[in-house]
Amino acid sequence: MNGSAWTRHLPESKKLPRIVDLPKFTFTLETLLRHREDIEQRERDELFRITYKYQVELDHRNGLTASFHETMQEIALKYENNTIDPELAWSYRYLNRLTYEIGESDKRLAQLQSEIQAQKVIVIEASKKRKTLSSMKAKKEKEFILAVEKQEQKEIDEIVVTRYAVPGSRQEGSALILQSGQTEKHER
Repeated sequence: MNGSAWTRHLPESKKLPRIVDLPKFTFTLETLLRHREDIEQRERDELFRITYKYQVELDHRNGLTASFHETMQEIALKYENNTIDPELAWSYRYLNRLTYEIGESDKRLAQLQSEIQAQKVIVIEASKKRKTLSSMKAKKEKEFILAVEKQEQKEIDEIVVTRYAVPGSRQEGSALILQSGQTEKHER
């Protein structure tokens, strides 16, 4: 015996027939919405990739800066001890090279920073387009649910009207009794 909780306890002859299968909500722009979601995800992934490159470059520049400061301390220590070291010329060349690499790293960081800003704008645009379609879908789904509920209520009202319109039903019988009682009062 399968059925809902409402019809489970009714005898077989009094079970309510299923009126109509409920329609399912379909959004006509669903493929476009999925496409917009895919585009947004790709743009976010690109933003994460650029941000990762920026972080790697920043770590590289910080390492170069640490090497620069370490080399400067070694040179200062050699001057402090009045040690004339033939490797001092190599240390200055190394400092020049570090200075050049830090400058190049700063240029790459500035470039990556501008790419990050541009990519953020692209992600925001993609997100706006996706949100527009999502809100449109939510609105259409809400309208659909309201229409289905309205249709269900209409069907229930029709069932109730047909049930109580049958001759000999309780409501019709009580109305006749009430009318006959009123006519007797007027006759007296």
